[in-house]
Amino acid sequence: MRRSAVPFALAGLALALAPACITPSVVASTGRAVQAEPAALDWQPAGPEALDGFFESVSIEGEAAAALVRIYYHFAPTGTYTGAALVIGGNEPEFQTLSGQWKFGPEGLDLGDGVPVRLLAAPEHLRIESEGGIVTLRKRALE
Repeated sequence: MRRSAVPFALAGLALALAPACITPSVVASTGRAVQAEPAALDWQPAGPEALDGFFESVSIEGEAAAALVRIYYHFAPTGTYTGAALVIGGNEPEFQTLSGQWKFGPEGLDLGDGVPVRLLAAPEHLRIESEGGIVTLRKRALE
């Protein structure tokens, strides 16, 4: 199965997590998008050194916001990653997960599909930009 151009639309094993007592509903993508932090961040082009740790989405924009509620990534400096996205679109919200190898080259970050995306960094944040959308991630501690 080919992933879409949106690097955050994770394919793979989907697990239904919504409890049965929640009535499914359709919410406009603007109502589902995670709100950006109020402080402006000084974004700089990032290299592979920025890909170290656990990140949680704080903003999802563009085509990706229509189906994604929240995104989590863990990047290891060894070149591996794992991610999960809470996806809206079926009868129930579901997490989709994916793990793989990342590579970083002159064109940007490649999450294993051969389609590089632009990677930017600000203190404790990453921003992944593709033609399908933009996701802003905040670094979190694993406890």
